[in-house]
Amino acid sequence: MNKLSKEKRNQLIMILLGTVGVIAALWFLVIGAQRDKIHDINRRITDTAAQIDKMQQVKKAAGKIAEELTENQARLAQVESTMPSGDWYLWVNTTLRKFNVPTYHVDIPVIGAPVGGAMNLLPAFPYNQLSVSVNGTAYYDDLGKFLADFENQFPCMMIQNLNLEPGYGPNADDREKLTFHMEIVSLTKVNSQ
Repeated sequence: MNKLSKEKRNQLIMILLGTVGVIAALWFLVIGAQRDKIHDINRRITDTAAQIDKMQQVKKAAGKIAEELTENQARLAQVESTMPSGDWYLWVNTTLRKFNVPTYHVDIPVIGAPVGGAMNLLPAFPYNQLSVSVNGTAYYDDLGKFLADFENQFPCMMIQNLNLEPGYGPNADDREKLTFHMEIVSLTKVNSQ
């Protein structure tokens, strides 16, 4: 380069600067734009992979939810099978007599007439309710076991308005017993009578 004339050297420098300028312009305009497109495509790929993972998780959960739905429908059918149906008075009497085994020592001589109607606890509930008034006598412990077992045996029924009074009678055994009055409230299918 030392032997080059000043004019040739300036031309060579201008060519080098022009080449560097063209390379820089190509870098920023072509390669930079392509790099931005690659980053955008990689971001889309990551987003799509995340959506695919989410869909696969939903698919797995859908199978589990379908299985739980089947189990819950079977459980609901089992609970609905314990609901009063047909002649309500006969059903209530039969159910209480079968459930009240002698081990409870609960005397239930009076079972009132069942009164059916719309559910008053929850609005727009898909079941009606049936109320039955029951009177009887029992020892405190026996009555507690009876009530707990009854509500556990029949999940669609509950005891309400339980009134307890001391027993009365000529002998001490009768005075130790409690006299009770309660309402048994049960869910019933709509139009089950």
